[in-house]
Amino acid sequence: MFLKKELAQYIASHPKSEEMWKRSTDVLAGGVSHNIRNLNLPLIGAFPPFIKEGHGSTVKDIDNITYDDYWGAHYAMITGYSNPTIQEKIEHQLENTWHLGTVLEYQVLMAERLISDNKSLEHIRFCTSGTESAMYATRLARAHTGRKKVAKAKFGWHGAADTLFYDVRVPLTGKETRGILDDKEAGVISININDQTVIEVLNQHKNELAAVIVEPVLGGGGGFPVEPEFLKLLREETERHDIVLIFDEIITGYRFCNSLYQNELGVYPDLTTMGKIIGGGFPIGAIGGRNDIVEQANPTIPDRVWIGGGTFSSYPLSMIAGLEILEILKASTDHYHRINTLGDSLITNLNEFFTEENLAYIATGHKSLVTLHSISQVMESPEPAEIVHYGDKKKEAFTQLALLNRKITGMHGIGALSFAHSEDQIKDLQQVIQTITPEISKEI
Repeated sequence: MFLKKELAQYIASHPKSEEMWKRSTDVLAGGVSHNIRNLNLPLIGAFPPFIKEGHGSTVKDIDNITYDDYWGAHYAMITGYSNPTIQEKIEHQLENTWHLGTVLEYQVLMAERLISDNKSLEHIRFCTSGTESAMYATRLARAHTGRKKVAKAKFGWHGAADTLFYDVRVPLTGKETRGILDDKEAGVISININDQTVIEVLNQHKNELAAVIVEPVLGGGGGFPVEPEFLKLLREETERHDIVLIFDEIITGYRFCNSLYQNELGVYPDLTTMGKIIGGGFPIGAIGGRNDIVEQANPTIPDRVWIGGGTFSSYPLSMIAGLEILEILKASTDHYHRINTLGDSLITNLNEFFTEENLAYIATGHKSLVTLHSISQVMESPEPAEIVHYGDKKKEAFTQLALLNRKITGMHGIGALSFAHSEDQIKDLQQVIQTITPEISKEI
């Protein structure tokens, strides 16, 4: 009865989004241009809200409903939506055009700033998305080593390009989609995070592996932190075998502190992929690292490695917004500390509640990244593979729906905290989750 009422309430309160969803499915495959943005709601006979604006920690949909937002535009909007200083910089640039397709002063300033903030970055190339940066980083690694294979973490998400779209979701059958090569043909080897058996894998393939790529926190894969000791082990073993170590910091870069997360960990890769936050809300991707590797992309050298080259690479608005967000973050130590503490507390409090109430939910994440897993059975201290394996998409959709009915938006349950969120909002989020999850659990 609870779920039936929730569904009826949602549909009744979103007539404009329902109509737009019908139109959307007529012209877009599945109604979306990014698969996860339907929130799995079509599984339960519903549809996503169509968002039209965002300010600070809130967004508003076309039915004029305002929500506390924890998605933050794919975790990118760390200061909140519509940052006024970024907006001012962009408005000024718009008077002088918004695209040029040339070299820019801003791309130099942006690269210099990233390099000054981060010990492992010597040279940088910009592109337009995190997906591209991961694709180009592995290409550079293959060219540098002359080897063909790449190892990646199971449940590690590096975008949907052919290069690394393998063993991301259960069942782990290798490739994640039709239309790409099998993992063996593609030269992709999947490894378990936080597992000493990685030493055996690297030893076995040491003469074939060009690179190992890993997210310090598996973001899209489920919000699973990688143990610092495991990352140190990866660093030691890749150095031993002259394998390029790549950190995917598209999510973790500038998320927990005013630099890449690797600086806090004290583990430095050969290459780093970046995106999201460093663009200040505009499209961006970047590859940075050792000069001898990145310099292979220099177009003046014989047999250069082709990376980048997109029409919108080093896009002026992205460079300008990126420079401004990095300047803002430079003075945001207190904000970082506050949301990191709030995020860790939220994860702990939710898991204590789920255990006390014997509910099949688990919160994972690290600091300001928080993922809520709707699972099909109660588990005690499960491994990431178990959490993902027992994920219940229908239950997740109803949980998302109940949150929307209480004017809370997110993705994968919750998402990420921003500087714009208050402690009271986080308390309210916790209370809402503790109210709806027992009710949902009674019926699913």
